[in-house]
Amino acid sequence: MARVFQLKSAPAALSRLGVDYAASLNDEQRAVVLAPRGPLLVLAGAGSGKTRALTYRVARFIDEGIHPERVLLLTFTNRAARAMLERVAALVGPASQRVMGGTFHHVANIILRGHAEAIGYAPNFTILDREDARDLMDAAVADARIKVTKERFPKADVLLELASLAINTQVPARELVLRRAPRFLHLTDDLMTVCQAFIKRKVERNLMDFDDLLMNWKLLLAEGGPLADSIRARFDAVLVDEYQDTNALQGQLVDLMGQGHKNITAVGDDAQCIYGFRGAEVKNMLGFAERWPGATLLPLSVNYRSTPQVLAVANAVLERAREGFKTRLIGVRPSGMPPAVVPCKDAHQQAEFVAERILQLRDEGVPLTEVGVLYRAHRHVLELQVELTRRGIPYVVRSGLRFFEQAHIKDVVAHLKLLFNADDELSFRRAVRLHEGIGNATCDALWRKTREHVAHGADAARAIAHLQDDEDLAQGAVGRRAKPGVTRFVHTLGAMTKPDVKDKPGEMIRVLLDAFYAEYLARTEPNARERQEEIEELADFAGGFADLEAFLSELMLVQSFAAEEVVAADEPDEKVTLSSVHQAKGLEWSRVFLVWLSDGAFPSDLALKDAGGEDEERRLFYVAVTRAKDELYLTHPLVTRARDHSMVLHRRSRFVEELPPPELDAAGEASGLYETWQIEVVPADVAALPKPDDTDLLTGRLADDDGGHLLDD
Repeated sequence: MARVFQLKSAPAALSRLGVDYAASLNDEQRAVVLAPRGPLLVLAGAGSGKTRALTYRVARFIDEGIHPERVLLLTFTNRAARAMLERVAALVGPASQRVMGGTFHHVANIILRGHAEAIGYAPNFTILDREDARDLMDAAVADARIKVTKERFPKADVLLELASLAINTQVPARELVLRRAPRFLHLTDDLMTVCQAFIKRKVERNLMDFDDLLMNWKLLLAEGGPLADSIRARFDAVLVDEYQDTNALQGQLVDLMGQGHKNITAVGDDAQCIYGFRGAEVKNMLGFAERWPGATLLPLSVNYRSTPQVLAVANAVLERAREGFKTRLIGVRPSGMPPAVVPCKDAHQQAEFVAERILQLRDEGVPLTEVGVLYRAHRHVLELQVELTRRGIPYVVRSGLRFFEQAHIKDVVAHLKLLFNADDELSFRRAVRLHEGIGNATCDALWRKTREHVAHGADAARAIAHLQDDEDLAQGAVGRRAKPGVTRFVHTLGAMTKPDVKDKPGEMIRVLLDAFYAEYLARTEPNARERQEEIEELADFAGGFADLEAFLSELMLVQSFAAEEVVAADEPDEKVTLSSVHQAKGLEWSRVFLVWLSDGAFPSDLALKDAGGEDEERRLFYVAVTRAKDELYLTHPLVTRARDHSMVLHRRSRFVEELPPPELDAAGEASGLYETWQIEVVPADVAALPKPDDTDLLTGRLADDDGGHLLDD
C-alpha cells in the first residue's frame, strides 16, 4: 500500500502593500478578491459584505501592479464611490486618489470633455439641470407649433420623463409610449416632433442633459475605430457596484468598456433588482455569462445582518421566483424571534398596532432610530401617520414628503377647505390656478368677485357659480384664454356640492378626481397613476368621517403637529423611519414593520399587469424582509370600505400566503417560519389596571388561566 504524503500549501503571505487577505475576508469574499482577471460576476446577497469584497478587489489590482488611474470603479452615487475609495485608501494609501471612481454620469462627463468634438459638441458644453431642461422642452413644444390646449398635450415634465426612459431603456420611442403612456398614443407623431426639436435645440446651444451624457459616451464607443479603442485603453480593470440596478444603456456601456482587456468585475444581487420602473434591467445580470463566455460566477451568501429566522423567510420568498440565481442567504448570527404575521381588522387597527408596538419597543430600550416601517406605496401609511401624530411619536418620511404635504394632496384639500370656508383666499388661489389660462391677474379678478358674492350671503360654491355669469368679468377681466378654465372650475365645485355629495368628504374627493383632477394628473405628472391611487386612498380615509368639518379638523391636527416638530427647540433626536421599500434599499433597522401586505397592495395590482411584474414585486418583498436585523412584523388589514360603503375582504399577500404555515409539535407548541399574532382589543380603562397574570398583549403573548398563550398560533 502506497504511503500518503500530505502536501500543505504555504501560509498566505502579506501582499506587497501589506494587505492581509486571509485575515480580513471570509472564504467567499477572499475568492472574489483573488479571482483571476477576466469577466467576473459576483452574486452578492443582502448583508453579505459586497462593499468589502469590491474594495479589496480594487486594492488587489493595485497591489498587483495595475496603475490606479487605469482602474475604473462605477457606482450609482458619488457618496458610494467616495466611501469605497476611502476604504481602498486605508488599504493602499494615497495611490487610491488616482482611481477613476464615480457615477456613470460623472465618468461620462470626464470622457466627453476630451472627445466632444467627435460628436458635434464643443468641450465646454453645459449640462442642463432639471429646471433648465423643462424650459428647453417648453420651447421645443413651441417650435413644433403644437396646440397644447386643444390636444391636452403632456407637460414638459412628462415629456422629459418619456424621453429619458426611451434613452435609458434603449426602447424605440413609439414602443415606449405604448408601454408606459398609452394615454398619449394618439399624439405619438407630435411627441416625436417635439423630441426632435428638443434634441436640435440642445446640439445648437452646446447643451447636454444627464441622459445625453450616457448616450453620447455610448456613441463614442459604439462607432468603433481608433477613438473608441483609445477610450477603452485608458483602463485595465472595470468594476461595477450595484450591477442589478443598471439599465439597458448602462449595461451596454459596461460591455463596451470591457472589450479588449475583458477584465470586468460586476457585483450585484439579482434578487434586489427593484427599479424596473426607472429602467433597471435584471437581464444585465442574468445574461452576463452568455455575453461573456468563460465568465466566472462567485457567490457572497454569508449574511451578517439578520437573524436566521428573518433569513429563512427571505430564502423562502426567493424559492418561488420564476427567474434568477436564487442565492440562499446563510446566517451567522444567534437565533432570534420568529417573524410575526399580524392580521388586523382594517387599516386603522393596523396603524394602532404598529404605533402601540413601537411604544412598547421604546419602553424595552429599543431606540426609535432602530425602528423602520416599510410600505409598497406612500398611500399605505396615511392612517399610520395620523396615529403616530395622535400618540406623539416623532417620525421621518424617507420616501419624500409626508402624505399630507404632497402637492397633489394639498391640491385636493384646497378644494375642500374652500368649500368649507369661503374666506380662504389661499385655498381659492391654489384651486383656481390649476386650470389652464388662469394667471395672476385673472386670479385676482376672480377672487375680488367671489368676495363680493360672499359678502352678499352666498356660500363658496354659489359665489363661484356666479363667476360664469358676472357681467364685469365678461367685459374683459377674464380673457378668452381663461374662460374655459373658469368654466371648468365652476362646474367642478358645483359637482362637489350636489345634495347627494355635499358634506361627504370621501365622495367630494372622488367627484373632484372624476370631474377634473385625474385628467390634470395624466397631463402633468409622470407618475399620474400612483398619484391618483393616493388620492383614492385619501377618499377612503375621508369616508370614515361624519362630515367635512370632522375630516378637516383631523388634517389640521396632523399638519399642526408637523409644524411644531419643525420649529420646536427641543426637537427629538430619535424618530421612527417611514419609508417605501424602494427608498429603504441599502438600509437596515433592528425592528422592521412591513405593512399593507394584501394582494393588490403588495404585490401591486398595477405592477402585476407588466410582464415580469410579479417577480419584481417578489424581489421588492425580499428587499423589505432583509432590512430587518432582529425582529420582523408582517401586517395586513382584513377589510376596507368600498366607495359604496360596503366592506371589501382582502386576501393577504401571496408572498405571505406562500410561506409554510406554523405547525404544532407534540407538546402543542407552534413552530415554523413565522408565528401568527392575533390582536385583542383591550378597553382603555381595563388596560390601565394591573394584571395578576402578567399580560403582555403586544408581544403576542397573553397568559390565560392555565398558563397557555391565547394569542400564539
